[in-house]
Amino acid sequence: MTHAHRSSPAATRRLVAPLAAACLGALLAVTAARAQVLAMVNPTQASITVIGDEPAVRELVVSNLGAAPVRVRVRLSDWSLSERGEIGLEPLGSNQRSLKGALSVTPVEQTIAAGASGRIEVRVALDSKGPPTRWGIVLSEVRSLFAPAGVPGSPAATVLVSRVPADQVHAELVGLTARALGRDSIAITARVHNTGLRYFVMTGSAALTDSAGARLGGGPMEPGLVLPGAVRSFEWSGHVARGHDACIASATFDSGEPELLMGETRFRWPARFTPVADAGRGPR
Repeated sequence: MTHAHRSSPAATRRLVAPLAAACLGALLAVTAARAQVLAMVNPTQASITVIGDEPAVRELVVSNLGAAPVRVRVRLSDWSLSERGEIGLEPLGSNQRSLKGALSVTPVEQTIAAGASGRIEVRVALDSKGPPTRWGIVLSEVRSLFAPAGVPGSPAATVLVSRVPADQVHAELVGLTARALGRDSIAITARVHNTGLRYFVMTGSAALTDSAGARLGGGPMEPGLVLPGAVRSFEWSGHVARGHDACIASATFDSGEPELLMGETRFRWPARFTPVADAGRGPR
């Protein structure tokens, strides 16, 4: 049985990781190096809170790190995020929370000399009748002027826009499991549901303790973005001390709310364990 509850963060509260580094940095800090094109965009994400009908403006900088001038053409796309954190591009307007019609970029096309940078203005305004939170991705198609037919680079920046204040987020722990991976290793997996109207970055950690409360192992989970209405899975795996009786697997999360989100479940080592690689050979 899984038990979930909230606890005051006190001295154990961890600061929410920056959005770019926490959830999308590894996937979207794109450096293109094809057909002698070497370009990057900064920042790789923009988290924007709009107030009323007032438009918000952000600036992206595309840097040409190559030795030849390039032509940059900008377009907007939708994107989705799976429960395990995989990002997928989608046609603009295919998502009900698309930024189509709400976001514009200037200029759409420009030439950037070798070693120079170009600026892109991103302007966004949300209709009060539409979804309070929307997202998209700004793709910069970068082609060498010397090889325009070559494969372009595509440095990208995600854009998340919301009318909901950053302190009005809500997360629920909807699942927590622990399973043995080996005779001295386990995986602890938690599922978190964003029941609010704004996105947040979830940071967390897992632990295994014996029945007396002594720590047997654990560590931090990889931080991740959780979109409104979505469920994300977070997992920690590693070596632990082998307990001799029933153990407690637990997870602690920080979504930026006043209280930490905590859960625990019982774990017992299997009487006999078959490693995955030897599954066809029968138990030992």
